[in-house]
Amino acid sequence: MKMKPLPPLGKYSPIVRNASWLTLFEVMRILMPFIAMPYLIHTVGRERYGAVVVAQAIIAFASLLVNFGLDISAVKDIAQCRDDRRKTDETVSAVMILKTLLFFCAWAILIFLIHASPYFGRMSLLLCNAFPACVADVLVPVWYYQGKENLRMLTFVRFFSIAFYTLTIFIFVRSEGDYANIPLLQSAGLILSGLASCYLVFVKDGVRFRVPAAAVIVRKFRESVPFFFSRASLAVNAQMAKIMCGAWLGNADVTAFDVAQKICNGGMMPVQMFCQALYPNLSKSRDRSLLRHSFGVTALITTAVAVALFFAAGFATDLLSAGRTPQSAAILRILCLYVFFSGFSVFTGASALVVFDRQRPFNASIILSSLVLVACYALMIATGSNSIYLYAWTLVLAECVVLAYRFYYCRKYGLIDWRDAVPRRKANR
Repeated sequence: MKMKPLPPLGKYSPIVRNASWLTLFEVMRILMPFIAMPYLIHTVGRERYGAVVVAQAIIAFASLLVNFGLDISAVKDIAQCRDDRRKTDETVSAVMILKTLLFFCAWAILIFLIHASPYFGRMSLLLCNAFPACVADVLVPVWYYQGKENLRMLTFVRFFSIAFYTLTIFIFVRSEGDYANIPLLQSAGLILSGLASCYLVFVKDGVRFRVPAAAVIVRKFRESVPFFFSRASLAVNAQMAKIMCGAWLGNADVTAFDVAQKICNGGMMPVQMFCQALYPNLSKSRDRSLLRHSFGVTALITTAVAVALFFAAGFATDLLSAGRTPQSAAILRILCLYVFFSGFSVFTGASALVVFDRQRPFNASIILSSLVLVACYALMIATGSNSIYLYAWTLVLAECVVLAYRFYYCRKYGLIDWRDAVPRRKANR
């Protein structure tokens, strides 16, 4: 008996290189704010920090509109035309024009909601301070560097942004009354990274801004529509629980939920980075053997992270919240199931279904999960059974729906099977 040989390392080298830079970038993005989070909760209090989290969750929907799925569709476009300078210029220009137009649409909607809704009106200062972060969605071309499979410079740029935010928090947030500075400082750091990114793309890389034909812009818009709806569903899944907590339970509960969810998101980082690094390579090669071997790597990463988070939940939540959110440990243990199922669903989504042109089940799975979430939220409101623990269980249920739906289609189209998650053996002949 002997192990089935793995593909040569050369096939994986671009993936390993980009996964390394993506992992470094995400470690900085997640861990550096963790340095500030206990300080913020202690300084401004659970209620005010929770209000900031709710405002940022609302602005996440504005960010969704600005990106409009272009951060997915454009990766594939850049990966396929990266050796053609003119098409690269056209793609970059069209995407940035579209994002600029969508930015002003999001701005107009936010101003309307602030004046039309008392709930938004009470949060107007926090919302206005958080909204400039959407400028970075226009200027920071993560999709460009992913398509080019060159994330080194972007990592340095974002490090500066995150370091700026983390350091200035300790300077400009010194009392409870300074809580509105938190989203403003985050926005400032992101805008600085956006300006630096534009310099790298248009000066260092020599990309020329060309106003493309209207037909090109319309085509890019249409291509991103399915991804927009899938991302809209993702935003509902990721942000609505915090908004619901703020509206029905109180901002202190938002803080408890946010602590657990941030740790959960950190746990998702390794598999997300592996899949993001894999995506442009698979988009170009469409190598099914590589896809199947990568599924086994995903299974190992996901299982290890979920188990580690379960046993470290109490320590991690106390460390992050300075011991002020005792409910967070129980929430995190529930969300470990979410991490486990989500690792597989991330892989079966973009790395399998999207790469092999099966976008319809990819999008339908996310929309279906959002419908499950909305139905659960409606039932909780109708029965008066709102609870931060129930919000966590609904996220797990929604992720189970996503995984079941995606994996059914992965097997139907012969992309992967559960047997690919473990090394296979064969007898010597």
